[in-house]
Amino acid sequence: MSAAKNFFAGLGILLVPFISIMALVLLLCIPRFSEFWNLLRIAPFYAGIYFWQSQRPDAFNSITAFLLGIFADILGAAPLGVNIITFLVFYAISQHLSSYFNIKKFAYSWLLFIFAALATELFKGLLVSIFYRTLIPFKPLIFEFLLISALYPLFTRFYIWIERRFIHLEERYEKI
Repeated sequence: MSAAKNFFAGLGILLVPFISIMALVLLLCIPRFSEFWNLLRIAPFYAGIYFWQSQRPDAFNSITAFLLGIFADILGAAPLGVNIITFLVFYAISQHLSSYFNIKKFAYSWLLFIFAALATELFKGLLVSIFYRTLIPFKPLIFEFLLISALYPLFTRFYIWIERRFIHLEERYEKI
């Protein structure tokens, strides 16, 4: 009975980041009549991947980033694989930055997020240009990057609340 309880507790911890990101995405998927508001849909993915990977790498992994990429491709009507590859690259960049820097202050975390998001958006632009075999305009990519960077503090506040509410700090250190 104890093994089953530990298994479901571990599974619950792994599901919290995925469900929190999906909750924000679904909240921002309210139908709108302006193209501007459609760019909001991708921001919770980037903020969530960076936050959960840097703050709780025990609860977030590349499989979750892969599943989020599939959902983002379907939601955004993007060619299947663009967001998957983009999110996996963003996950790898975030993992490298969080292993190299021990971030305690939010300002440093935000700065590193902006750096990772910029590198990933440039990669995404290159990937989409290769897919369509033509250079895509940079204005939407720049605007998407600025929107993602500006909304990071707001979404991080939500993810911090979720982490404190549903994943207890004691669980992080129980198995040591």
